[in-house]
This record gives sequence, C-alpha cells and structure tokens, in this order.
Amino acid sequence: MTANGSRYSLAKLQKLLKKSFETKESPGGFDITRASFLALILLGIFGVLIGRAAIIQLFPPSAEALRRIAARQYEQHLELAPYRGPVLDRNSHPLAISVKKPSVAINPRVFRPNAQQMKQLALLLDLPREKIKDVASKDAYFAWLKRKIDPAVAQKVEGLELKGLYLVNEATRLYPLQSTAAHLLGAVGSENQGLLGIERQFQQLLAGKTSAVSPSKDARGRTILYSSDMAAPDLPGHTIQLSIDHAIQEITEEALTSGVIAARAKSGFAVVTDPHTGKILALANYPTFDPNQISKAKTEHTRNYALLDLFEPGSIIKPFVVAGALEMKKTSPHELHNCENGVYRAGGVVFRDDHPAPMLSTVETLVRSSNICTFKIAERLGKQGLYDILQKFGFAGGISISEFFPPTMRGSIAKPGSWKPIRFANVAFGQGFTTTGIEIAMAYGALANGGNLMRPILVDRITSPSGEIVYAATPEASAHVLSIDHARQMRDILARVVTDKKGTASKAATDDYTTGGKTGTAEKVDPVLKAYSPDKRIASFAGFAPVADPYLTIFVIIDEPGVKPAYGGLWAAPVFADIAERSLRYLNVAPDKKPTKITSQAQAAKVSTAKPTPANESNEKPSRRF
Repeated sequence: MTANGSRYSLAKLQKLLKKSFETKESPGGFDITRASFLALILLGIFGVLIGRAAIIQLFPPSAEALRRIAARQYEQHLELAPYRGPVLDRNSHPLAISVKKPSVAINPRVFRPNAQQMKQLALLLDLPREKIKDVASKDAYFAWLKRKIDPAVAQKVEGLELKGLYLVNEATRLYPLQSTAAHLLGAVGSENQGLLGIERQFQQLLAGKTSAVSPSKDARGRTILYSSDMAAPDLPGHTIQLSIDHAIQEITEEALTSGVIAARAKSGFAVVTDPHTGKILALANYPTFDPNQISKAKTEHTRNYALLDLFEPGSIIKPFVVAGALEMKKTSPHELHNCENGVYRAGGVVFRDDHPAPMLSTVETLVRSSNICTFKIAERLGKQGLYDILQKFGFAGGISISEFFPPTMRGSIAKPGSWKPIRFANVAFGQGFTTTGIEIAMAYGALANGGNLMRPILVDRITSPSGEIVYAATPEASAHVLSIDHARQMRDILARVVTDKKGTASKAATDDYTTGGKTGTAEKVDPVLKAYSPDKRIASFAGFAPVADPYLTIFVIIDEPGVKPAYGGLWAAPVFADIAERSLRYLNVAPDKKPTKITSQAQAAKVSTAKPTPANESNEKPSRRF
C-alpha cells in the first residue's frame, strides 16, 4: 500500500470516529444523557449499600433476628394435619378419635430406586409403578407418595432403606366402632376436613391448630428431611360429647338391619330418645358405611335419612288428633262414633275402612286405626283446630331445634284455609303433609312424659382443649301441649293398640315390658308419576316403654318393604320391640310385665315354632280415593 493510500485510510477512519461521537441518535452511539442516567442509578445503589452498612454498624440485629433470617434461608415449613378433638358418647366412650399414622414422602431429586426396589415399593403401597415414577419425576425437593398408611406396611417400607424416601407421622381420624353411628358422626377427608355429619358441622371446633415439621435446606436450597415423629400441636381440637349411648346405638342398628333385610326393603331408620329430657340415645340408618373407609362408601349409603328425609306419616299421626280432641273436650275415651259400616262420603269423596264397623269408641278408633272415625273426630276440631293441634305437637316446623343440632329438614303443612274436604280428611289420618323422624319422636315423647314437647338434644357438652366447658345442654320443654291426665289416657289407649286382639301392633309386644304405640302405612309419592305410587309404602311404628313410666320413645321406619303386605305392624313393630326389650335390659329397668306361664313342654314348643300371623292392620292402610 502507498503512503498516500495509508494516509487516506487513516483520515477516513478518524472522520468516521468523529462522526460517531457527534451523532447521538446513531444506534450504539455514545449518549451523554443515557450515561448520566446510568451513573445516577449506580450512585443510588452505592448509597443504599453504604446506608445499610452504617445501620448495621450502628444498630446491629439481635441474635433472634439473625436466627429468623437463617431459618428463612435454610429451613422450610411442612404443614401436617392437626389433631382433631374427640367425639364421645354420653358415657365418654370414644366414637371418633385422632391417632398417628405414617405417611410416605420422597425427595424426587434424590429418590432413585432400581427396578426391583420399585416393584417392591409398588406392592407394599398398592400403587401402580407409573404413579410412583410420576411423583419421582417432579422438579421438587419434596412430594407425598402415599399418606396415612398402616404402621405394619410402613415398617416394611422403611426396611427397603431407599435413599430419598422418608416416613412422616400424621394425625388421622379413627372410628373405633367402625360403622356405628356413622351417619351421625360423618367422616373426615385426606386433608383433615370434615365431610359429613358432626365432623363437618363442628369442623372449626374439632380441628386443632396445624402442626409443622421444619426440614432443613442446604446451601443450594435442597431439602434435608429426616424421619421424625410429628410433635403435638400447639392447640388440639375441642371435645364434643353426644347424648348418644353407644350400646343402645349398636342395639338399634342391629335390630334395624335385621328388620330391613327381613322386609327386603329399600332402607330404614330408627330414633331412640329419652322422653323426659329430649336427649337422643340412638339414631340409626340402613344401609350404612364405614367412615374409616369413606372413599369406598357409596354416596347413597351416607345419607342420614333420620334427619334429612321428609315423608308423609300415615296413621302414626292419629293419636295426636285424638289427644287434641280430648284436651279440647271434643270427645271422651268411651264416646261412640258412627263409622258408617266402612264407607263415608265427604265433599264428594268416598273414604273406606277395610274392616267395616258400625260404631267405634274413641279408644277403638285408634286400636283399629279407623280412617273414617278419626276424620269424624277431626271434623269436630275444624280445619284450623286440627292444624293448630299438629303444630302444637311440633309438626309443620313447630319444634324448636338447638343451634348445636345437626342440620335437619322441617316438615310442612299447607295453611288450613286452602284445604279442600279431601285434604282435610287426608291430614286427619296422616297424608297430604310431610314430617321428619325427629318431629315424630319428640311428639310421641310428649305423650310419654306427661305432655311436654321437649327440645331435642344431640350434643350434650363441648369442652375446650384446656378443659373448660364451653357448652352444656339443658333439657328444655318447648311447650306444654297436653295435660298429665290426658297424656296418661293416651298411653293407656296406645297400650291397647299392642294388646287388644283387634289392635294393629301385636308384634310391638315384648316379653318383659309393657309397650304402647301406633302403626302406620303411608303411601309414597312417585316422582315420575307425580302421584301416589300404586305399590310403594312406608311402614312405621312409633311408641314407648314401659307404659306407666316410659324410659324410651322409639320411632322406626321401614322404607318400601319388598315383602307384601307392607304394613307397619308387620315390619316396623318387631324392630321397635327388639330395640325396646334389649335397651331397657341394658338400662337395668325393672320389668313391669308378668311372664307368661307355659304349662307344658308341648305348649312351649308350640309357642317357639309357631309362625306369627299378621296383626289386624286393616284400617291403617292408606285410604283409597274414589
């Protein structure tokens, strides 16, 4: 290259450099404004650092503050299920408790089992190998593999000595009596939340304060988790004591199960109460489930029919019509009523009794469950009078429910001003309106205890973790609905329903105790037909024992018996008798019934082998409308 050429090139380069310095808008060029802005930012950062350093030097942090900073950097918190408060029966027998169960966790970044180990682990945990591989492939330092496993299985898992696999003990819910009172207690989910029943209703009270384990992290943020027992929580849940007696609950469930199976029925429920206090001693449903295995339970088996089902009561409502008429002096026990030989026309509608009778007394009206004579007694009360009496006994939502009572449905009756003659008659013998199991049990309790409609009690006491009683139920009468004399008369009348040859409830009799009550056979509404079903029935019995001074009131429903006839006296009354006999013996109630004398071995054999004949159920059947 020539000298001139070199000078030209150098001059050209200098010219280009000068131009780049002078042009602010050129991309990548030197911008004095931008440079100044960057310089200010850097000066600000240095200023903050210098200020922070000065604060640390002048006001050094405490040891506790430094410990918290270190904990945030090198520890993480793993929340574990809290200890729920126990649920007890009235004698402090545990119905639901919390126990420790091991859960299996892994560190996916460390967990590297070989094929044989993976196979063994999958078999022990009853998990597909693909599921374990999916969990192990997570981009995390902690993951649950399977929670709350059997301790024996956990011991075998631990024996595999797999790197990155840990056992952490968690609180889990245990129901020692398995399916006993399952519908009432409910169940708890995997995250310790109440799903059903008492567990759900009192979730906030039962749930304890969450516990936490704090596995360390190394300098790179990787979890260092050691096998450790879970420490007790800072605050366990409250203790809830129910009015339920677990022995009477078991007796009731056994009797109900046998009754539903014998009748080949769809379902059934039973309520047992102390009529003098309103306390519920047993509340059973069938079919049932095991809350320890709630994930395997069918949804329809978890429904609490006793609290949530509305139904038409049928003939078990007739005693309240008669009781109201006695109280209002509209009739007397031995007054005769014209039963029209079994056929009666009112407002263009014909009502029939299957066993016609020309005349029946007020007592015989209930003993033989006459629809016609019951309606004639109701006519003396009038529509409004009948409505008022039923509401007084707690029907149509008239019963008072405590806030500490599980959610329950309320029955309903249309206002009497809208009743046509057919509705008036139907209401008199238990059709055309709805009620619940609790309402029936409390109403019969009023007949049993001398005329007081008691407020139902299911939660007897709630105790805080510190032992302080935060709630205690007190027996309370919602209203005095019947005089003592008329209540006694009603008990005597209902005792004849069991003992009279023409009574509908001979199967409600027990060996040792006198019993009284009323049978019912109600039609069911078919939701498809939107009318009464031609064959579906509810068989029921409500009563008390012993008659003179009842210790128990019992209500039984057998829903849709598959064996015909579907009478309450045939299917519900025997369940009542079984519950009453065994429960009263358990309570050490002295028998009030003289034993039947058997004069010979031949007679004894005849009594034990004879096939029972159906009771006279005739007129408790639902009235046919023509």
